[in-house]
This record gives sequence, structure tokens and C-alpha cells, in this order.
Amino acid sequence: MRALFCLVTGLLALAMAPQARSAPPLEAYGKLPALEMVRLSPSGDKIAFVAVDGETRRLFIRKVGGDALLVNTVGSGKVRDLEWAGDDYVLIKASATVKFGNGALDKWSYTTRAELTVVFIANLKTQTITKMFNHKELEVAYAAVDADYGARLIDGRWYEFVSSFTNNHGENVYKVDLETGKYSILTSGVGEEFGFVVSADGAIAARTQYDFITRTWRLYTGLRGKEVAISRVSPLETVGLVGSGRTPGTVLVSDTDTQNDFVDEYPIAAGAAPTRLFEGKRIEAFLRDPTSGLLIGALEVDGQTGIFFDPQLQRRFEAVKKAFPGYRISLESWSTDLGRLVVKTDGADDSGTYWIVDMSTGKADELTAAYPAIGPKDVGPTRLFAYEAADGLPLEGVLTLPPGRPAKALPLVVMPHGGPIGLRDKVGFDWWAQAFASRGYAVLQPNYRGSSGYGASFREKGMGEWGRRMLTDMSDGVQALARVGIVDKDRVCIVGGSYGGYAALASVTLQSGLYRCAVSVAGVSDVRAIMASDGDNGDYPSGRYDQKLFGVKSASDGALERISPLLHPDQASAPILLIHGKDDTVVPFVHSLTMNDALTKAGKTSQLIALDSEDHFLSREVTRIQTLEASVNWVEKYNPAP
Repeated sequence: MRALFCLVTGLLALAMAPQARSAPPLEAYGKLPALEMVRLSPSGDKIAFVAVDGETRRLFIRKVGGDALLVNTVGSGKVRDLEWAGDDYVLIKASATVKFGNGALDKWSYTTRAELTVVFIANLKTQTITKMFNHKELEVAYAAVDADYGARLIDGRWYEFVSSFTNNHGENVYKVDLETGKYSILTSGVGEEFGFVVSADGAIAARTQYDFITRTWRLYTGLRGKEVAISRVSPLETVGLVGSGRTPGTVLVSDTDTQNDFVDEYPIAAGAAPTRLFEGKRIEAFLRDPTSGLLIGALEVDGQTGIFFDPQLQRRFEAVKKAFPGYRISLESWSTDLGRLVVKTDGADDSGTYWIVDMSTGKADELTAAYPAIGPKDVGPTRLFAYEAADGLPLEGVLTLPPGRPAKALPLVVMPHGGPIGLRDKVGFDWWAQAFASRGYAVLQPNYRGSSGYGASFREKGMGEWGRRMLTDMSDGVQALARVGIVDKDRVCIVGGSYGGYAALASVTLQSGLYRCAVSVAGVSDVRAIMASDGDNGDYPSGRYDQKLFGVKSASDGALERISPLLHPDQASAPILLIHGKDDTVVPFVHSLTMNDALTKAGKTSQLIALDSEDHFLSREVTRIQTLEASVNWVEKYNPAP
């Protein structure tokens, strides 16, 4: 059963489709998904989502299978998430780039602008949407929210608990009444305390603190109590408070500072012993009850394996998987008892489809397709491709092939992920990879050493390998594909964003003769600047992390010069396209600006495309399409597909 508007759209598309279908325009892949952030209310009776039409976003809240309750134009705001508080309030979390001062700080500085989060409260009872911290007595800097500790129902009223920086540069934790918008300070002057758990009655159940001198992470009970539930030395601040445990009075603590990642559930009562959860499992996400916030289970890294503590919830999850044989599912939202769920499917002929699954009726109703202009025959097949690095380390990458073409001697685009540590690419519909595949290219997204999902030991092997073996892991994948005849090793380009953008630059400057062209989107060009901005003296975890990541002790170490593409423009062995958002707060725009200048002075072929009002994440549709079209055109120019 389909929603009426989807059915009409589908029939019109069918009637107008030509007999011989060609690949969709690049714009179809570059558009933002038609539907985003589909969220069920805790009861499962209501649903909220953001519909995207060009640069316009609209918030829809309606009864499941029924009438609209509230519709509001969000405009071009960058909505990041929706969260229900009970069945009457929806929190709309959006971000904006804010500039500080007069911009006269050092051009490499990360402090002249920031991406700040603001929260709007949609009240279904009053049919209004108001901004959190929007009062005359405002003391919160930029009305921005730093951290969210969840909603609680207290004496019949819903409250949201958040922290925010104040105008005097301190940080407070606030209790916000969602009916009136009024707020009170739960605790003020938060300094080294940076994590909290709020109990069901709205009190601070536990808090964490990091001592920068002793490099010790501690968990305390209560708001002001000095009782230490956990104390652990953590030089890189890799111990973290995840949230509430399975029952009230427990908290979940993760530790990734060893060769074996683990998660412990601690009762915050004195002297109680912890319980280790998910032993031997590689966890992708924790799953929580949408009303209480208590832990109900987790998803393993494949995204398809759910672990639920309640056998009934486990059976319902398994039933959902059986309803979509042959497709990957993403669990997007669920009611308290998993009686209703929102899942997203993709697969060999599915570019992404949202469904509402109702356990009481046994039916799955289609909401809409994420990319409605990309039909079943336009989706290129994806699978994991296993190979070995030069030093024998087992690796794999996601391989996407052109739809309807034999996998033989294809031109290739290598597309490394960002991060680099702790991220990875997974099998599924990837808009950028699929766009290249639609033009006749194979695409390899290598999960080089340091990528997540392969265990702590594999992640640790990436440390010290930035610009070194991480790069050869990518080119080793090219050679492996060529050996089995899938690609032509002499017809390869490299395209990536963030660290992937750095890898594209480094692969044609620090390496030579492997790629016919490179596209760097928001890529790092000077590694020294990254380390200097984080503080390279090792006083803070960020500086110590950089020392480990880059394999050096300071930003002045000559080893960083050897892995910084900015300092080797004369070695560029292929044309380079640089694309960068001017509002990037993760990798400043100056990285691409100075790289292009250096390449031009060295007499190399390069081009810089500056994206106005765009951040690090290609959040705007117009600039996402612009980036896609420019990157595909660049590759087609220097490495044309037959």
C-alpha cells in the first residue's frame, strides 16, 4: 500500500517514461533526499519528517495513515535531526554557521567561525513553533545548544535537558519547559565536567569530569557528590559516558583506549560491580526506548544484526528483516514497543525507500523514495571487494559497478572516505558513487587501515599512517581490481572529501603516475596547520591524539612537511580540481585556496571552485549538485569512459 501522493507520482512517471531509458541527469543524484529524518512518536501514532524540494525544506507532522497535524516551511535552514518528546512535541535541531569577531585572526585559525546548533519546539497542542532560549532574559550565547541529554516527563509536563555556552563563556545545563519555553538552570559553571545523565525525575544522576593534568577520566554520582564511581587514566580521552543503561540508576560507559573496545553498564550505587555488555560484538549504534531513554539493544556494524534484551523486541526486529528479502534495511525510528517502525531499504534495484512497518497488521506501507528520479534499472550493483595491502594486511572496499555493463576493464574512480580514523564505507546506495557508476565508471571506496568496523587492532594500525600506508592501501586496491580484470589500471582517477580530499591531493603529489586526475572536496592540504590548530604540545587530548595520528611530536616536525601536499605542488602528476565551502568550520577554506595558488605558481593544471554559504558537509542542494557535476565533468575530461 502506498501513500496517495507517491502512487500518483509513480503513475505519472510510468506514463511519461520513454521506451529506451538513458541514465538520469546528474542532478537526480546530487539532489538532497526527498525525505529526511523520518521519526515516529513514542506511541507510534504520529510521524514527523522533513520533505526536501530544492532549497526549500518543509516539516510535516501527521497521524500515521491520517491527516496532517502541522506543516511548516523550514526554508533553507540546515535541519540536522528531529526528536519527539511524548506525542505532543517535536524538537527540530538545526545548525548555522556563525562568524566570530572581525575575522582578523590567523587565516588558518579554526576559531573565527563555528557551526552552532539551535533547537525549535513544535507544539502540536498550540500549533506553534518557537525557538528554544528565545526570551528577553537570554543569557545563552547565540541561543545555541551544545549537548542534549533528552526529554523527561515530570509531574505531567515535558522538559528537555540541554547544555549551552553562556555569554560569559561558561556552560550551564538547563531544564526547558516544552509547553512554555521557559527554562531554569540545573547546574551552572560547567568546566571540566562535560557529560551528564539525567534521571527520570529530572535530577543529575551522574556526571563526568576529565583532569587534564593527571589525564584521568572520572564518573561521579549525583550533581554535587564527590563519590567516584569510576576513575580511569585516559591520555586520549577515549573513555566516554554513553547515557543511561538498561534500568534506572545505571549508566553506560564505553572504552576505546585498549586493543579491545568494550561497553560496561555501571550501577551508580556505591560499591556495585559493572556488567559488560555486547561482549565480542562490534557495535554500530545503541538503541533506546523513545520515552524513557533506557537502553533496549544495539546494532552491530553491518547494520543488519540487532541485539535486543527483550525477546519480543528481538522477534519483531527479525520479522522486519524477513519482510524485505534481498535488501539492506536501515532502522530509522520505532515506537516504544517496536509495534511500529520506520525502515529504509536499498539494494540492487532500490535507491532508497522509506517504509512504515505495522506489527499489528503485518503490513509495510511505502512512504516515498529517497531518490525518486533514479529508477530500479539505474542502480549500480554494490558489493564488498576483498584484497591485501602490500604488507599483507587484509583489506576490503565497497565496489560499485555501472548498471547493465559487464565488469571488465572498466575505468575506475577511487573514492576514499573521510575521517580518517573511525569511519568506513558500507555496502548500500551512495549518491556520489552511483553518479559515477551511471556514467560508466567502477567506483572503489577502500576501507583502509584505521577504518571503523574491523576492530580496535585494525583501527590502531592506522595510527601514524596518515599520508603513508593509508595511501598505499588505496592504490593496492586498484592493483587488485586490475589483476582480476575488473578495471583498467591505466584509467584511474581519485575523488574524495575531507580526509578523502587530502588523499586525492596526496595521491598525485606524494605518489606519482597512479592516477590520471584528482578531485579534492574540502581536503586538507597542510597537515602542519591541522596539528598546530589542535595544540601540538600534548597538553590536551586533541594534541596527544594528533601526535599519535601523524606519528610526530610537534607541528614543526619535518615529517609533516613530507606528507603535506601544499609543500609539494611541483610534484603534481595529474590535473587537480579543488572544491571547498567558504563556511567550512572543519577544514578551513584556506587549505584549498593556498593549494590552488601553489599549483598555479608551479605551472600545474588545477582549478578551484569556491562554494558560497556551504559548510564541510555539502548541506545545501544547489552546492551539492554543483560539486557533483564539477567532479564528474573533471573525471570525464581527463579519464573519459567509453
